[in-house]
Amino acid sequence: MSREKTSAPAALAVTMAIAKQALRIDEDDTSLDMMIGIWIAGITAEAEKQTHRAFVNRGMRITLDAFPDAIKLSAPTFSVEAVRFLDPDGVERTLDPADYYVDKVTVPAYIVPARGKAWPATEGHVNAVTVEYTAGYGPGADTVPQEVQMYILAKLQVQFESST
Repeated sequence: MSREKTSAPAALAVTMAIAKQALRIDEDDTSLDMMIGIWIAGITAEAEKQTHRAFVNRGMRITLDAFPDAIKLSAPTFSVEAVRFLDPDGVERTLDPADYYVDKVTVPAYIVPARGKAWPATEGHVNAVTVEYTAGYGPGADTVPQEVQMYILAKLQVQFESST
């Protein structure tokens, strides 16, 4: 099994306006915006690594050699775009969403066959199953949990104070 990011988050986990307010920088002063953005991205990446979570939506892909009982996704899972597989003849097929259930209540989320369904047979080949999905709490900073934002801002303040 492999899991990879297919796209980066489109937004920071903390807005530049909130970061500047926390650092007591005038909102019209853009001289440090690039550095603040880099720091937020770095702190966020480390926090995501420590918590095993994606804070802002990004594309993800899982590849498997065959269908397991349940496909474990990243936490949190925002949406599943496609479940594709190689059928026994080696033809790529896309599974109908009605044929699987995405359990977003459990953390991390899982994909399992829908009630009364079973996974289809696959070709005996590496990477026969591919799942494209979006991991994260939502598309922007406004969907990131407040406690996560507070953590990022606290780390940002320490970073800022140590560099000035």
